[in-house]
Amino acid sequence: MTSSTVGSPPLNVAIVGAGIGGLTAAIALRRQGHDVTVFESSPLNKEIGTAIGVPPNAMRILETLGYSQENLRSSEYRGVVRYNADVERAWTSMFKDQAKHYGVIGCMCHRSELHAELNRLALSQEGAGTPADIRLGTEIVDCNPELGTLTSKTGEQYTADVIIAADGIRSTLRTIVVGHPVVAPATGVCAFRWMADAYKLEDRPELNWILKDGIPGARLVGIDTIRHCFIYPCRDKTLLNVTMMHPDKREQDQHSWYARVTRDDVLKEYKEFGPRFQAFIQLATDPIHLWQMRALPILPTWTKGRLALLGDAAHATFPTLGQGAAMAVEDAATLACMLPAGTKAADVPARLRAYQGLRKERDEFVGREALEQMIVPAKRGLYLRSEEMQDFLMGYDAIAVAQEHFKTTFARF
Repeated sequence: MTSSTVGSPPLNVAIVGAGIGGLTAAIALRRQGHDVTVFESSPLNKEIGTAIGVPPNAMRILETLGYSQENLRSSEYRGVVRYNADVERAWTSMFKDQAKHYGVIGCMCHRSELHAELNRLALSQEGAGTPADIRLGTEIVDCNPELGTLTSKTGEQYTADVIIAADGIRSTLRTIVVGHPVVAPATGVCAFRWMADAYKLEDRPELNWILKDGIPGARLVGIDTIRHCFIYPCRDKTLLNVTMMHPDKREQDQHSWYARVTRDDVLKEYKEFGPRFQAFIQLATDPIHLWQMRALPILPTWTKGRLALLGDAAHATFPTLGQGAAMAVEDAATLACMLPAGTKAADVPARLRAYQGLRKERDEFVGREALEQMIVPAKRGLYLRSEEMQDFLMGYDAIAVAQEHFKTTFARF
């Protein structure tokens, strides 16, 4: 990371939310020498959900933070094999040699493995800085960004020099930053999400297209249409992560963002896909989840006083580019670079504005493209076809960019 003038005591940093973005910020800021407390409303510090892609731009930051590749139990991600709905014709979209062009290789892993590794790095006695303090079952409901105070649902108050709202797409603290509630609007798109045991593919030659045929990476069935399925392995290739996007015929605002469904519901929605794909759906078992796909509109600001938004609280979007979590990781690294050891409490608001200046345009680009490449027919699949866009996203070095900005803007010689 970076360092500035010494002499000031460590900052007292409060992070609201112990997801991927919040924990990455906790690791990066403890490594800068600050005292970090993470407030998590859940009584269990566990990540739920399915798998996740970790592209080179995020992996580069994880390497800097000292992660263990082995702990992720990851699978290679060299590209995507695209199929028509009958799974009879295939097109391969191969990424560049990532080690050669980007200096690091991306991967695919289960969210729980990534979250557990970030949790280890945040709490471990090993590594630079003081281990973070994670307070589970503590829901923060209010904040004074000028005074740096937080209030929990049970009435406890806390004080911090820096407050980071990493509390997700339904962020409570976003209202304080923006001045009014901002709810991610309905998009008319939803997704079935489920996991399948990879051993079920054994002795099933009609399913060789999933793991055995083609390059290591993902499979996309139903190319260039809003109704499609994205499949990739994780957990040492023992599990298959499945995301099936399609139009939502319901009035989304009248339903929960999350629901449980059955395999029959999945088969009915994808009844027009071919028999090789239907055979794959037969592998589905509970739990099968139906998620509404929502994206935040562009916010006028991410900061107010000592408070800053991070990750989905600022720019939640569709998973189309596989960069959602990576943007949260980049946010965290950038923020930490703006708050090196020796940062004075009085300097925090200006440093948070600098963080916003470095991140907002890039995050909003990802948000816009992820949404448009889902709902605009002419743009579907653009990311897989555009080496320029891949380079822009995967080749980005958030820490180097932030360090250079800090050097030219804040460093004193």
